[in-house]
Amino acid sequence: MQLSDVLAADRISIDSSASSKKILLEKASKLLAAPSDGAHARAIFESLCQRERLGSTGLGHGVAIPHGRPDEQDEVIGALIRLTKGIGFDAPDSEPVDLFFALVVPSECTNTHIKLLSEIAEIFADEERRASLRAASTPQEILEELSRDPSG
Repeated sequence: MQLSDVLAADRISIDSSASSKKILLEKASKLLAAPSDGAHARAIFESLCQRERLGSTGLGHGVAIPHGRPDEQDEVIGALIRLTKGIGFDAPDSEPVDLFFALVVPSECTNTHIKLLSEIAEIFADEERRASLRAASTPQEILEELSRDPSG
C-alpha cells in the first residue's frame, strides 16, 4: 500500500486554523471519518488522543503524524492538515507544528501501519519536500508532492 492509496484531495485541508492540539485532532477526525463506512469521528478522535497520551507524535521541523486504530475502522485512511499558524504539539524540538498527516488503520494492520508511518516520516524529514508542501496552493499540488519520487 502506497501513501497515494490512503489520501485524497477531499481529505486535505490547506491554510486551516486550530488553537490547540485537541482542536486539531478533532478537525483531523472529521476529515478521516467523512469518506468512510469505518469509524465515526468520535471514535477516531478518541483513538488519536489515546495515541498522543502515549507520547507526542510531533516529529520536529513543524511536523506531526497523529495516528490511531479505532475499533470500527475497516480501511486505512489518511488526512493532511496544513495550518496557517503552527501550534504547540510537544515536538522534540519544541517548535510549533503546522503540517499534520493523520492516519487511521484497522486494528489488524500492524505492518501496513508501520510502513506507512515510515514513508510519511521520510517524506517529512526532507527539508525541500516540507517547503514544497508549505508552498502548495491546492490539495492537488500536495498530492503531487507526496507522490513524487524523491530520487528525481
